[in-house]
Amino acid sequence: MEDSEIEKILIKKYLDTVKRISKEEKSEDKVVYYLDSTNFDKFLNENTNVIVDFFADWCGPCKMMAPIFEQIAREYSPSIMFAKLNVDKSPDIAERFFIMGVPTIIYFKSGKVVEKIVGAVSKNILRQKIKEVYGL
Repeated sequence: MEDSEIEKILIKKYLDTVKRISKEEKSEDKVVYYLDSTNFDKFLNENTNVIVDFFADWCGPCKMMAPIFEQIAREYSPSIMFAKLNVDKSPDIAERFFIMGVPTIIYFKSGKVVEKIVGAVSKNILRQKIKEVYGL
């Protein structure tokens, strides 16, 4: 299989998942916040437990992780605040946290980095890290 065929299959699976999740959550409140250079520090300072998904619009694995991240956010909110940051729109923040690849998920506790995951991962790995970091 060629890379373009694989990419088309992955994008179709992603879009199908997003449609399904969108139908399930129409009545639910938004639990993932979008951050940028203007509000990132304030968000970290105002919230003790924060998980940030550093992503890019052009990143296939980031698109696959989006519905997983949102599901986890619904499970653990409001004990943990969940946010996303586009590295192309806020390169200063990405540089500050040495983001070399996307997706990168950083777990913060009281504004400090306590865990970092690079690459697409399963819901179970995200849950395991939440348990390790926050004891939830």
